[in-house]
Amino acid sequence: MQTICLKKRKIDLLKYRDRRADETDCSRLLSQEFKLIDEDSGDTVALYCTPQAEDDAFSEVFESCMKVKYATTYRTRGLKTTSRIFGYNPRNPIRKDFCSVASLAAEQPQQHSRILMGGALAAKYYALHNQELYDEHLQTTREKIIDDFRLPEVPFTSGIINDNNPLCYHFDSGNFKNVWSAMIVLKHKIAGGYLSMPEYDVLCEVRGNSIFYFDGQSILHGVTPIKKLATDSRRFSIVYYSLQAMWNCQPLREEIARARMRREQIEQRRLKGEKVPS
Repeated sequence: MQTICLKKRKIDLLKYRDRRADETDCSRLLSQEFKLIDEDSGDTVALYCTPQAEDDAFSEVFESCMKVKYATTYRTRGLKTTSRIFGYNPRNPIRKDFCSVASLAAEQPQQHSRILMGGALAAKYYALHNQELYDEHLQTTREKIIDDFRLPEVPFTSGIINDNNPLCYHFDSGNFKNVWSAMIVLKHKIAGGYLSMPEYDVLCEVRGNSIFYFDGQSILHGVTPIKKLATDSRRFSIVYYSLQAMWNCQPLREEIARARMRREQIEQRRLKGEKVPS
C-alpha cells in the first residue's frame, strides 16, 4: 500500500457543492491501494484497499444488492438517485418519531442480513489499517448507543446502498465526529464512477470489490459519471456510518411509548385549537 502525503487545498466550496462531479475536477487518478496523509495535520484522512481474499464475501453482498428493492428520488438539479437505507434509524418527528430498525430488515431480512455482513467485512479492514481510530470509534458506539439499536461487533449504526448513483459534491452530515465511514464498492461492467475529492486534487478509481474509508463530514466528495458498458451494468456503493442522533435512543418499548405520548399531546392541542408544528 502506497502512502501519499498531500496538502488540502483551499477551494471555493460554493462552486462545487451540489453540482455533479467530473473527472476533470482533479489532476490525479489513484488506482492502487493507498493511505492519504494530510500534509499539515499528519493525520491519515483516507484509506483505500482491495482485499482480494474477500472476493467470495463481496460476491454474496453483490447478489443481495441485486435483489434489494430500491426507492428512486430526484435531488438537486434533477439528478436521479436510487438507494435504500439499512441498519437503524433515529427519530424523525415528521415520519416516525421513534428510533427503529430500517424497513429493509422486515421486508427483505435475508438481504438485510447479508448487507450487514458487508459491514463486518468493512470493520475488519478498518481495524487492520487503523486500529487506534477503530477502537475509539467502537468504544464510542458501545458507550453512547444502547444494545437495542447497535449492530453487533461493529462501530457502525446504519448505512445506505447507492445503485448507479453519480452523487453530486457534498459533505456528509449527522455522523460521529472525527471517525471514518466505510464505503464498499461493487461493480459489474462499469467504467467511471470515480470518487472525487477536489480539496486534495485526487480521484480514486474505487474499483469493484474495494473498500474506501474517510470522514465524509470533513472532506468534500462526489462521484463522477458512471458509464454502463452493457444493459445489465451495475455499480453499488454501500456506505456504513454511525449516526450521532442514535445517542438519544431509549429501549424500544420506551421509544414507542414516547411517540404515542407525543402524538396524544399533539391531538390534545389540536382539539383546543392550538397551533401545532406541521
